[in-house]
Amino acid sequence: MHQARSLGPLLLQPTSGVIKSNSTTSPTRTTGCNGLESSWQQCNTTQAPPRPDTTQPHVNNERRTAFETGILPLLGMDGASDGGRGTPAGRLETTLAVDQDMISLFGFYRDRVHPFQFVLDDLTEIEKLICSLLNHEVQAHQMDNHSLCLLHAIMAAGAQFSDLPIATRLSKSSQNLQSALKYLGSFDLLWNPSKRLIQALLILGHVLQNNMNPRAAWILGGTTVRVALSVGLHQPINHCALRLSPAEAQQLRLAIVWQDALLSLAFDRPPASHEMDLDSDLPALVLLDPTSQRLDYRQAMNWLCHLSFRHLPRLPQTEPVRNYSRLFHDFDNYESSLARHLQDSQSSTSIQELQEHYSLIVHRYFLLSTLCRPVLSSQNKGTFSEEESSVILNRFQGALKRSVSAFIKLRSISNLATRSWAFVHNGLASALLLSFIRQGPGAQDQESQEILAELVKTLTERSDDVGQFSAAHKKALRAIQALQRSSVEETKCQSENSSQEHHPIAVSSENMAILPEHFGNIQEQSMVDLDDWLRDFDFDAFSPLESYNFIMSDQVPQDSGL
Repeated sequence: MHQARSLGPLLLQPTSGVIKSNSTTSPTRTTGCNGLESSWQQCNTTQAPPRPDTTQPHVNNERRTAFETGILPLLGMDGASDGGRGTPAGRLETTLAVDQDMISLFGFYRDRVHPFQFVLDDLTEIEKLICSLLNHEVQAHQMDNHSLCLLHAIMAAGAQFSDLPIATRLSKSSQNLQSALKYLGSFDLLWNPSKRLIQALLILGHVLQNNMNPRAAWILGGTTVRVALSVGLHQPINHCALRLSPAEAQQLRLAIVWQDALLSLAFDRPPASHEMDLDSDLPALVLLDPTSQRLDYRQAMNWLCHLSFRHLPRLPQTEPVRNYSRLFHDFDNYESSLARHLQDSQSSTSIQELQEHYSLIVHRYFLLSTLCRPVLSSQNKGTFSEEESSVILNRFQGALKRSVSAFIKLRSISNLATRSWAFVHNGLASALLLSFIRQGPGAQDQESQEILAELVKTLTERSDDVGQFSAAHKKALRAIQALQRSSVEETKCQSENSSQEHHPIAVSSENMAILPEHFGNIQEQSMVDLDDWLRDFDFDAFSPLESYNFIMSDQVPQDSGL
C-alpha cells in the first residue's frame, strides 16, 4: 500500500521574506474534498532559495517565551503543553500534515468554510502553494512565518468542518491551531504586518469561535483590527503600507468588518472596525440604482454587516432611541435587493444556494431581532406609543421565528448549524428569546411552540455536536427545554380549569426534557445546579430581555457554579 509522504517534522527558521510563486500553470480545479489530489501534480512553482536567519537565538526565545506565557493563555491555549519546546534556539518545528491530510483538510476548507466565511481573495494562489509543497518544489523551511501560520489556520478550520470522527476532528484542529499561534510567537505581527498575517488572524478568529471560545476570538479580533489600521487599510485613497491593490485592500476590509460585526452583535458590544466600514466597498442596492446587480451571498453578508454598523451604538452602554421607521425601511430595501435564491428557497438551483438561503435568514433576522430588543426592556416603558410597540413587536417576533426555523432547516442540510459558533449562537439566542415572549393563546403562540419543539427534537435526536456547545449555549438549550415543558403544562392546566389563577412558571426537574448522556460529555456541578436554579427561577418577575440576559451571561447565583 502506498504510504503518504510526510512534510514534517522539519526545522523552520523564522524569516522576513515571503516565498512568491512564479507559476504560470494553474492547477486544474475539481470539485469535492479531494479535488486538490488530482491537480497538485500539475503545479509548477519555481523553488526560491532559503533566506538566512538573522534572528538572534536568545532574542527569539525571549519573544517566544513572552508570547507563550502572556498571550496564549488569553486565547485559551496552553503554551506549556507544546511538544516542540525542545527545538533548537531560534527555530520552530513544523507540524504540517502528511500529503493526504493536507489535501483533505484544504478541500474541506475550500468547499465548506470559504463560501460562508470569506477571508481569502486569492484561494487559488494558496492552492498553488500547497501544490508546490506537495511537489517538493518549495520546502516548508523556505516559507515565511506568516504563510505557515495561514496554512495551519486553514488546516485547523478545514478540520473543524471535516467528516472525521469528533475526537480526530478536534485533535487535528487543535494541533494546527497550536502550530498557527506559535508562528505568531516572535511578535512579528507587531514589527512586520502582511496581507498573509491579516488573513491568518481572521481565520484563526473563526477557528477560536468554532472552538466555542468566542472570548479568545474577541481578543484576537481586536488585534486584527489594530494591525489593519496600523498599515492604513482603512484609507483606500492612500496607498496601503502593504502595497495592496485596491481590490485586495477592499476584500480585507470587508472580511474584517464581517467578523467584527457578527462578534459585536453576539457580545452586544460596539464594533471596533467602524473606520473600515466604507460605503464605497459595497455595491449599490437595486432600489437605489436599478442598473445594479442583485446581491449574491457574500455581498448580502457585507451589506448586512454595514446595516448593523449603521444602527448599532458606537459607544458601550449607550442605547439610543432607535429610529425604527428608518431601520425597517433600510431592511426592506436590503431584502428587495437580494438575489432570487436568497429571497425564495424555491429559486435555488444548487445545494450551496440552498445553504446560502437559510444561512442568510439566520443572520439577517437575528440582526433585526437584536435591533428590536429594546421594545422588551422594562427601562423603555413609555418610550414607544402603543402603535409603535405593536409594530416593533410584530417585526421582532416574526424575525425570531424565521431565524430559528432557518437554523433548524440549515442543520438538516449543512454542518454549519452546529460547528459554526456564529450560527449556533444566533440560532439558539433567537430560540431563547422566542421562548421568553408570551404571545398569549392563539395561532401565533402555537406556531412558536411548534418551532421550539422541533428545535429541541433535532438537537436531541442528532446530538453529536451538541456536546461541543459552549457553556452559555448549553444553558440556553436547558432553559429552552424547561420553558417549553412548563408552557405545555401551563396550557394543559388552563384547559382543565380555565378559571384557575395564573401562577409563576415553576419547572420541575422531573419534567425537564432528557438530554443525551453525552451532552457535552459533562457531569459538571454547574449543569446540575442550573436545573435547580431554573426550577426556582420566577421568569414572570423579569422582562423577557432581562431573563434572556440572565441566562446568556454569567450572572447566575454564585452557588450554581456557572
